[in-house]
This record gives sequence, structure tokens and C-alpha cells, in this order.
Amino acid sequence: MSHYFEEDPNLKPHEREIKFTLSGVEMSLISDSGVFSNKHIDRGSEIFINYLLSLNLEGKVLDLGCGYGAIGISLLYFKKDKITVDFIDINPKCVELTSRNLKNYDLNGKTSISDGYLNTGEKYDYILFNPPISVGKEKIYSLYADTVNELEKSGKFYLVIRKDKGGLSHLKYLSSLFDSSVVYKEKGYLIIECLKKE
Repeated sequence: MSHYFEEDPNLKPHEREIKFTLSGVEMSLISDSGVFSNKHIDRGSEIFINYLLSLNLEGKVLDLGCGYGAIGISLLYFKKDKITVDFIDINPKCVELTSRNLKNYDLNGKTSISDGYLNTGEKYDYILFNPPISVGKEKIYSLYADTVNELEKSGKFYLVIRKDKGGLSHLKYLSSLFDSSVVYKEKGYLIIECLKKE
């Protein structure tokens, strides 16, 4: 059985157009078989994007585990004068789709294939994450721990997670690493903000 976070060379391509509306604008992204939520944008990402659009984001942003780029591309589309966005995913198909979706909107963003952070020493003002719960807590928690060193001193880490998928236990672990709090709730989803501890 293949997972969306792994490349499956035996999976037949099935590209489709994903459409969703943000701030009255219809967005359109290319998706394909073998990537997360390939038939429509998932509810968690949609809630996450709308929340992030309400913030005054400025600076360097990382879309961690970017999939086909829905979160980072949406933010870049509306805030391209204020932010730059890098995109990382373990799945080469996701990175290819993100690159194509950026090009279709004439947007610039650096895309990289990586199982976690690139460890280049580059630091971010914001790191955004819709964690793939099915990989298990051990892997996700190791990414949380790595995030501490990837943020600028005043940087912020935001993630969206369903409460019934262990959201509160994730919050408890995150609170051991950051000053963490739930900043928004909607339809069973929690958006958690994490700040570097002094």
C-alpha cells in the first residue's frame, strides 16, 4: 500500500484541477494521484489558509510538507509583496506539482525534495505545517523538535491539526519545546501557534 508521503512508481498518473475560493478569488491548482487530498483541498488546509490570510505576515515563510502547494501558494498569491515562500516535501511528485502551480500563477518560490529540513542554516520568520498524522507521532515530533532551530528568534511556527487526531497531545508536546497555544478552532480543527521560548 502506498502513502501520499512516499513516491509510488507503480501509481498511474491522474492529474486533476483542484478549485477552491479564497477571499472571493477562485484558486485553481493541479493535483495528481498519490498526493494528499488529491481530489479537493482538505478542510484543515482551507481553514488554515483562511486563518493565515488574516495575519499580517511579513518575511520568509516555509511551507513544510507542502503537497501540491495549496497553503504556500495561496499565501504568496495574496501577500507576494510582503513574503517569500520556500516549499519542502519528501514526495518528488508533490514538489513537481508545486513548481508547476507556482509557474501557472507566475509566482516565485524555492522548492526542495527533502525528508524534513534541509539544514542549510537558513532561518524562517514563519514555518507552516499540516502534519501527515499517518506517519506516526515519532516522526512528526522529531520534526517539531527540529523546527526550533529553523526559526528566527522572533519566528512563529503554525500548524493545523484535528482535535480527534491527537491535537491536544501534540499541543502538550509542542509546549515542551515552544510557548504554544491554540489560537483558532473550527469544526474540530485546532490551529496552534508556537513561539520560541526566551
